[in-house]
Amino acid sequence: MASYRWKGRAALVARVSTVQITAYDAATTYKLTRNLKVVSCIAAGSVNATATALAAAWEASDEPEFTEITASAATDTVTLTNDTEGVDWGTITPSVSGGTGTIGSLTSVTANSGPSDVGIAANYDGNAVPAGSDTLKLDNSEVPLLYSLDQSGAGTLTLLQIDQSFTADVGLPEVNESGTAEYLEDRQRYYKIRASSVIVGRGPGSGSGRILLDQDSVQTAVVIEGTGSPSDADLEACLWKGTHASNAMTVKGSSSVGIAVYGGEVATLLTLTVMDDATVRVGAGVTLGTVTVYGGTVDIYCAVATAIVMYGGTVRVHGTGAVALAQVYGGTLVYSTTGTLGGACLVGENGLIDFSQDPRAKTVTNAIDVYGPNCVNDPDKVVATLVIDWNGTTPLESLGTNIRLTRGATA
Repeated sequence: MASYRWKGRAALVARVSTVQITAYDAATTYKLTRNLKVVSCIAAGSVNATATALAAAWEASDEPEFTEITASAATDTVTLTNDTEGVDWGTITPSVSGGTGTIGSLTSVTANSGPSDVGIAANYDGNAVPAGSDTLKLDNSEVPLLYSLDQSGAGTLTLLQIDQSFTADVGLPEVNESGTAEYLEDRQRYYKIRASSVIVGRGPGSGSGRILLDQDSVQTAVVIEGTGSPSDADLEACLWKGTHASNAMTVKGSSSVGIAVYGGEVATLLTLTVMDDATVRVGAGVTLGTVTVYGGTVDIYCAVATAIVMYGGTVRVHGTGAVALAQVYGGTLVYSTTGTLGGACLVGENGLIDFSQDPRAKTVTNAIDVYGPNCVNDPDKVVATLVIDWNGTTPLESLGTNIRLTRGATA
């Protein structure tokens, strides 16, 4: 086991790849595709002429995915050279349609190299890319991690630690800027690295406003102690994914965290603990077990399979997911989902379950144990049959203490 620190010092080298026209046919269309966009040519007369025509079609395109790469031709081969050293490109796929013509696969001539490529050994102080059982620390640096981000095949790190003194990006934004043009990013966006333990935001510093982490299928204990202010509007500073059934996450401080928040993303958390003034958003594709909240704000868009346990803060449950159990000793649970609230729910004298912020009908399976006079809010009667067991003081002093109130569907 070795310990590494990110340095970001690799030499700048532009990526170069080639593709060969391997057989010509006048009825064949020859294509190069990137990010679902295509440049193509047909009926150029020979393999050499086709290579020239395909390179010319690339150069004539005004799509930013193509304009950031220069295409040239020599004999039957098209050469693609990145215009910016140290900046990798997304997947480029050669193909043909019609006729009997053929085209070869994209062949690497010169690999990308630069200070933001995580696959380059020179970017680490040990002159090796961290692998299984190693530890990796990102600290005191403004050099981002942007390319060759899928390192899931390198084994499982013992620890990945990203300190608050690391202020650069880890991962890529959803929209890429190429000169004055923009396009949806087609490269790997998350830093996909397996690690048994992940610590983000430790120590002094302003932190990073964009950290995208994908722990893949390995069991991970994640502790987020702080982040920078989010770099992207309507997104959190740290975006996280991981699919192991026993993943656990604790979020502290003033952290800003999103868990599988993009459409189609999935993640699994057996336990999620939130405290201080952290903000956390849990996406619709998350399998979520127990949520324990001491402070901060949590927005949940999925079902909660085990329980929400609150001692403070605010939890808002959205959408249609069910909540197996809610125990609100303190803080506010805003129940804005149509999913059933089950289990032996209770609300302490410093807690509140609020059904008033979503007009859709809701079902609460069992009586709610309440320990204060104003612990359940449902003025619009969205819970058709609501049963409350008041323990101790009730809002109806004339009835004494420890009573059950049932509101029927026709109330």
